[in-house]
Amino acid sequence: MISKGTANSAFFLVMIAGLLLVFALTGWTAWRDKSATFDEPLHYMGAWLETHYDDFRCDPEDPPLWQYYMAGGTDKNRLHFSTSGLIWDRMLTDRRMEGLFFRQVFYYLPGNDAVGDMADARVRMLLLGVALGAGTAWWAWRLGGAVAGAIAAAAFCLDPNFLAHSPLVKNDVPMSLALLAFMAAVWSVGRRVTPLRCAALGLILGVALTVKFSGVLAIPILVLALAARALLPQPWPCLKWVVLNRVARLAVAAGVAVISFAISYVFIWGCYRFRYGPTTDPHQLFDLSEMWWIAAKHEAFVAYHAFDLTGAQLQEWYLHWKPGIVYRTALWIGDHRLLPQTWVEGFLFTWGTAPGREAFLLGTSSMSGRWYYFPVAVAVKTPLATLAALAISAGYWAVRRAPLPRLWDCLALLLLPIVYLAAAMTSDLNLGIRHVLPIYPFLFIILGLTAANALRRFPGPAKAIISLFVLGLALEMVTAYPDYIPFFNIAAGGWRNGPRLLGDSNVDWGQELPAIARWQRQNPQDQLFLSYFGSADPRYYQIHYVNMPGSTAPDNEVADETRPRVYAISGNAFHNPWISPEARAFYLELQTRKPIGVLGHCIYLYNQP
Repeated sequence: MISKGTANSAFFLVMIAGLLLVFALTGWTAWRDKSATFDEPLHYMGAWLETHYDDFRCDPEDPPLWQYYMAGGTDKNRLHFSTSGLIWDRMLTDRRMEGLFFRQVFYYLPGNDAVGDMADARVRMLLLGVALGAGTAWWAWRLGGAVAGAIAAAAFCLDPNFLAHSPLVKNDVPMSLALLAFMAAVWSVGRRVTPLRCAALGLILGVALTVKFSGVLAIPILVLALAARALLPQPWPCLKWVVLNRVARLAVAAGVAVISFAISYVFIWGCYRFRYGPTTDPHQLFDLSEMWWIAAKHEAFVAYHAFDLTGAQLQEWYLHWKPGIVYRTALWIGDHRLLPQTWVEGFLFTWGTAPGREAFLLGTSSMSGRWYYFPVAVAVKTPLATLAALAISAGYWAVRRAPLPRLWDCLALLLLPIVYLAAAMTSDLNLGIRHVLPIYPFLFIILGLTAANALRRFPGPAKAIISLFVLGLALEMVTAYPDYIPFFNIAAGGWRNGPRLLGDSNVDWGQELPAIARWQRQNPQDQLFLSYFGSADPRYYQIHYVNMPGSTAPDNEVADETRPRVYAISGNAFHNPWISPEARAFYLELQTRKPIGVLGHCIYLYNQP
């Protein structure tokens, strides 16, 4: 006979599988009719070159491991382009050439299918999102049982932010998966040290360092976690022994750290084909001095609070500018060939371009990071049901009398989100909720553990609260479908108020060109004036338009005074820092008017004033 416990486990396992299926189908259908977002073509192009041509000149600012996954096993000849010419050669010395190259390949060369290629790649990326949801449920189940796993799975699978970013050819969700696996490996080693667990920890640390450069945070997190485990009063099983002495536990922690760092170091070199240079030609190298000037220029933007600096201003800044210790250390590592040059180049570019990228928050723009940017982003972009559940969970653990979960379990769950969020809050890169997605799986696990514990002690009230949480979350997910990028919770005013709160990938990322094309086919009498925020080419979608100030689209038509005008304005245009005061005033005036339509909750249509 099947025991009651086995039957319950099977039931919750089926429930989790069903939630993951809902997540996969929702993510796929929501994105199947949307254009490439701002970064996707560049990442796709970099992945293709790294996987099929063993060449890292394109997109070095994103480590290649997740790109190998995206492009691995595909037909090399599916994408047509030339590996010669001025643009190809200059990508080694000028990062601006990347954009010219991928636009030429995707949208200008005949025979390439930008829509079909991106759709296939998104299916692969979506599977990583499913894996992240499964991993979140697994760890919650391990810590709190089947109920905890099911609640954590529901919190993830019904979350609009993960539905927004999981299908994208982007490394934010892969980074979340890598860091969840990393902390699970740390937790496992903290329970018992074995050779297999140490090897897994080193390999997963290497994965984190080769998916996204924010993975560097895993190094101090590992040191903190192992030191904390050694200082805990609990004995630490290690191989055949149980380590009781604190000094001995610190020695074990040091040994685990050294082994992990050694394995991850080899892993990084292996990910870059055990080669220092970016190409198979050992004489072709990146010009790291370019990174020096890029970093100096971005800090000059912050110092002068302007982008349009004169040559004299830049020259004066260059003469007195000195990079910080992180930058100097990375340059020293590159100069001494201690890591692949491509990894160093990417790290330097990421670090150096974080300042001086104007970010919009609560009605104002800033060229340097604001500590409260991500707390605000979390408050307005997280579903209201999840925020309420987290508040209830915090209150529950604060006032309950029963003992807390094991201290090591708590530390393993809380350390990474605390350190990661703190690092984000001190960063100058304030461009989207996607940059703190790695903290969410840990919060979902905590929700699962709270629900499971409360059900055992207060089954009636707990069932009611859990039901309201799931129903509320499902309602927010369904009402946002299929436009998850511009999702804002109800308390923040929803997507309608989004452009007044945040910008960039929080609002519009260039994904609505098919919707614009459909609107134009239905309204051929109007001449479209377009303010686009993206890297895809609207002409590829047969859109005819006149470019507006600040638009990133190529120039197309000229204004025809005999036709009525309709303005199609990205939600990001209302606070674009790159445009003239006159253009900004025009956009702000439009924002005060009621649009005649809103495409994808982020492209605002206005008749001519």
